Amino acid sequence: MKEKPGIFILKVLVLSIFLYILWYWKGGNYYLYVLDGFLLHLFRTLGIKIEVFRYQIDIFNNLIPFISLMLLTKDIQFKKRITKLVIGLLILIGCHILLFIESNLLQSDYQTKSVWYYRLNAPLCVFSQALPFLLWVILAKRSLLNLFIAKKELAAK
Repeated sequence: MKEKPGIFILKVLVLSIFLYILWYWKGGNYYLYVLDGFLLHLFRTLGIKIEVFRYQIDIFNNLIPFISLMLLTKDIQFKKRITKLVIGLLILIGCHILLFIESNLLQSDYQTKSVWYYRLNAPLCVFSQALPFLLWVILAKRSLLNLFIAKKELAAK
């Protein structure tokens, strides 16, 4: 039986609000701590010296909608769900690292931002915010079709 889209959206909204509360309470700080340690090690290995890491913290919370959508999508076996969740999170974390590198290393002047910084940064931030939904559609495409289309209609197509 297919689920009504309104019910699904409500479930995702409730779970996302709960996860956002956890994220802003402690999760975001732990994530930045781990990311900071990883990037510090990566840059030391590459021989790049950065005195201060500046994060665009608003872009990091795009993990939450992806987690909510993957957890609430039906018809995915537990092992496949965890595998797809880990794959998606690794892609999102990789995107966070690329945005961090772009925002810190591609700037010619750390005090003032050039026009090129905004031309590069704005589209990348928009892409970063849309990426959780794109990943959900790609990783859960069959389950997504089952979510909103009755199985009889899907089998007929």
